[in-house]
Amino acid sequence: MKVVIIGGERIAYFLAKSISSKGYRIYVVNKDAQLCEDFARDLKAVIVHGDASKRSVLEQLDIEEEDIIVVLTNKDKENLIITQLAKKIFGVKNIVTLINNPDNIELFNKLGISAAVSTTTMMQRAVENLLFGKELEEFLSLEEGKLAFLKIEIPENSKVIAKKLKDIGLPHDCVVGGILRKGEVIIPHGDTILDIGDILFIIAVPTVQTEIANLLTGEKDAKKI
Repeated sequence: MKVVIIGGERIAYFLAKSISSKGYRIYVVNKDAQLCEDFARDLKAVIVHGDASKRSVLEQLDIEEEDIIVVLTNKDKENLIITQLAKKIFGVKNIVTLINNPDNIELFNKLGISAAVSTTTMMQRAVENLLFGKELEEFLSLEEGKLAFLKIEIPENSKVIAKKLKDIGLPHDCVVGGILRKGEVIIPHGDTILDIGDILFIIAVPTVQTEIANLLTGEKDAKKI
């Protein structure tokens, strides 16, 4: 099995370098002649100068069904042509492609390319997660004093790890409004299972905040937002 990386510049370089260091055979295909010279000098890989949207170029690679194809050009139309050639002509099942316009993800999925990655979508999610925290802080500050607005991170020694939210015994006078887990926002429900490092945003009456902090972390004090 080999990994074929098509298109891209620095991403292709670092991806090839990382994968080759693990002992895999790497083929890199690029239309940029100068880039191919740089790759040939620095990478432990077979470098092919050519346009991978042309069948004749792909045929030079001795592609087999079990190979992994990674397509990184900056044009979705080109990525689509290459992925379809790899899938239909060479029978490759393991295809990863970059999607420059997130509106095209559904099209790629319909054509059988499930590993379609949109950097725009990933960046959007990261920004939205940051905005969520900012907007929550602004909203909660309006009612400061009447309610306690808590931000609690689950430590590794917490007794609630791997338990469902509904089973941990939170006091009735509180609501878990959101959970931040590894950069992703979760709107929790009773069956949500808590994990190490989860950050819980909790609205509660002030009289129960100590009880909440003790339950989730074993400490008496909770960080207020």
